[in-house]
Amino acid sequence: MPPPENAGAVTEEARGTATSQVKTEAGDDGALINVKVQSQIAADVFFRIKRDVKLRRLMDLYCGKHSLDPQAVLFLDPCGRRIQPAQTPDDVGLKDGDEIDIMLKQDGGGG
Repeated sequence: MPPPENAGAVTEEARGTATSQVKTEAGDDGALINVKVQSQIAADVFFRIKRDVKLRRLMDLYCGKHSLDPQAVLFLDPCGRRIQPAQTPDDVGLKDGDEIDIMLKQDGGGG
């Protein structure tokens, strides 16, 4: 289901659940990419996001939907590098169809 023409920065689509959108100013569809967010603990979620929007919006939307503390999870790019909230998809090098992995933070291991 394509978003309305005035859909903005982030659109979320989860299979089998309702779709929610964060609307901003009208944008050019060429500036939007589709990103799949995979998690160890929840179903895969698909986002449609502008290339110049900070990924904090995607992170906050995902964590809010799944009742997660943003400080308790790591968002990783397709190469396994940590994504910072202030970065944009262009900063990270995300392309249309890329996947972001979410991992729970783990402490410990020291003797």
